[in-house]
Amino acid sequence: MLPIGKVPATVAWYGNKAGNINPTLRYVYKGQTLYKLVGLVDDKDPSSFNVALAKKGYRIQFFCRDGYKPKLPSKWIIGKKRWIVAKIKDGKLLEGEEAPFRLVGGPPITQPFNNKLSARGVTRIRLIF
Repeated sequence: MLPIGKVPATVAWYGNKAGNINPTLRYVYKGQTLYKLVGLVDDKDPSSFNVALAKKGYRIQFFCRDGYKPKLPSKWIIGKKRWIVAKIKDGKLLEGEEAPFRLVGGPPITQPFNNKLSARGVTRIRLIF
């Protein structure tokens, strides 16, 4: 398990430039790509994302504080750097219902979520093989 302090905030997603989206997302979020975080735990080599394993298919499940547990197929994130697991919003750590992490970005960039894939208050991410 990676504590919040160990998740780097080196990648930004600009919700304020993403067009007509949910008003709660119209901010600059910073965190790490889902691709890179999954690569830390998808096999015994934490330095790379296992593309072959992702192509075979597994699910990435998010556990949110409100009990919601959305899933993404691994094939969706192969080579994608647009899915961001954010911990910072406009320069401050996430607070309230969004904390400790929020999934932002994703395809297409102008519509980052549909109702099935919204994930805020993310406390844990699990790979289901």
